Amino acid sequence: MNRSPARNTGVYMATFRALESTRPVNKRLLYDPYAIKFLPKFHRLLVSLSRFGPVRNCFIAYINARWPGTYTAGVARTRLIDDMVIEAVQHEGINQIIILNARYDTRAHRLKTSRQVNFVEIDHKDLQQRKRKIMKPPPGSRSLPVDYIELDIKTQQLAKVIPSPLLPRHYKTLFIWEALTTTRELNAAETIFEYLKDFPPGTQVIFSYVDKDVLVNPGHYTGFFKINKLLKKTGEQWDFGLHTHELPGFLAQRNMKLRYDGGATDYRALYYGEKSKRMKGYEYFRIVRAEVK
Repeated sequence: MNRSPARNTGVYMATFRALESTRPVNKRLLYDPYAIKFLPKFHRLLVSLSRFGPVRNCFIAYINARWPGTYTAGVARTRLIDDMVIEAVQHEGINQIIILNARYDTRAHRLKTSRQVNFVEIDHKDLQQRKRKIMKPPPGSRSLPVDYIELDIKTQQLAKVIPSPLLPRHYKTLFIWEALTTTRELNAAETIFEYLKDFPPGTQVIFSYVDKDVLVNPGHYTGFFKINKLLKKTGEQWDFGLHTHELPGFLAQRNMKLRYDGGATDYRALYYGEKSKRMKGYEYFRIVRAEVK
C-alpha cells in the first residue's frame, strides 16, 4: 500500500494465477483470464506456451526449484480466500469487499456470486494507475464496478481516505489484506485494526502472516533461504511474525475473534488432497479469517 515496488510481488502472484489458468478445466484450482495482462512479455509467452502440458510442467518445476513451495501454496491460498469470500457473500450477508494493498488482485472481475457486491481496491497510486490502464475495458463495453482509492500508508490514514458512502451503515464489509509480514506493515495494520473497531459486529477480515518460528529457526524450513533471498531482491524482507498460539490473544486485543488459521500444509491438503503430502516449502505462510466482536 505504501510503495510502488510491491508491484513485484503482484507480478509473481499474477504469474501463478495465469499459469494455473492454463490447466484443463477439471484440474485447475482457479481461472483468471486477466492475470496474464500484468506480466512482462517473456512471461506472457511462457504462460501462452504452458497451454501445452509438458511446457507447463517444466515451468512449474522451475518455479518450485527456485522458490520451493511458492507455486502450490500461492494457488491454494488464492483459492482458499476466493472460497471464503464467496461463502461470506452467499451465506453471511457480506456485500462489500475492501482489498487493501490490492496490487494485481482480480477478484472483483473474476469471482461470480449470486448477490451484488461492492468491491473497493486500496493501493499506492502508481501501481493503481498502471492496473487501471491495463484493465481498461474496450470502447463500447461496460466496465465492472470497482471503487479505486489511492492510499500512501506512510502519510495517510485509512479512515481519512475512505468516503462516507462506503462506511458501515451502508454495508456489511469484509477486508482482505495479504501482507502482514514486516514491522512496517504491522504499524500500518495497527491503524487499520483500530479503524475496524468502529465497524459493527460481523465485519470480517482475512489477512496473511508469517509463523514467527521461521524467523527464529530458518534452517528448519524447506527453501526459506531461497525465498528470503528473493524477498531481499524485491525490497520485501520479512521481519515480523506471530507464533500461532499468540494469534487468538493478538486478535482479542483488537476486538476480533478467530474463525480460521491455517498454513500452507493445511490449505494445500484442502485442495490437492493426497498429492499435498509430497509438496514441501512455504508451510510457514498462514492465512487468518477473523471477525469483529
